[in-house]
Amino acid sequence: MSQENQDYCCFDIQGSEGMGIIFNGKRVVFTGISVYTESEKYRDNEILMRFLNEDFHFFFDDNVPKLDFYAVPALWLIGYDSAGGYFATTDTDFSFQEDFPLFYISVKNQVYLIKGGSALLLTGEYHWRENLEQSGEVRIYPSRGMADKDFDIHDAGELTLLSREPNQ
Repeated sequence: MSQENQDYCCFDIQGSEGMGIIFNGKRVVFTGISVYTESEKYRDNEILMRFLNEDFHFFFDDNVPKLDFYAVPALWLIGYDSAGGYFATTDTDFSFQEDFPLFYISVKNQVYLIKGGSALLLTGEYHWRENLEQSGEVRIYPSRGMADKDFDIHDAGELTLLSREPNQ
């Protein structure tokens, strides 16, 4: 996604949850970071425990991270590792069973695609660190303000205004 490409319209995911947005002739790109937390009742679930073999830890309500970065397109963080990196997806309906793309964001905010998809992590024997590929699909910024310099990012509250302006 290049900044010169104007066939898209960017919206921050904060306040946009559950919204369906359609622009005539434009693709909607959500931006920002959201953290998916597992229910406390699943903390000791056998299936989730398999992920520990891969150094993959899920977020629960008592360990939601304070984030110091912003992403274009949006990332949904679903876990972390002992090195301080994050596991994330760009898909809002992420499921390990569906084998969606899974990304790893290092402590240096480098984005890698975990080759082979998400379903391989269910085995507990995948060794994902050996299967990382640099990804240009997601850009990480230190803040939304910095991302705004490259992309015209709108808030959900601006939808009414944008829908009334012709050719937007």
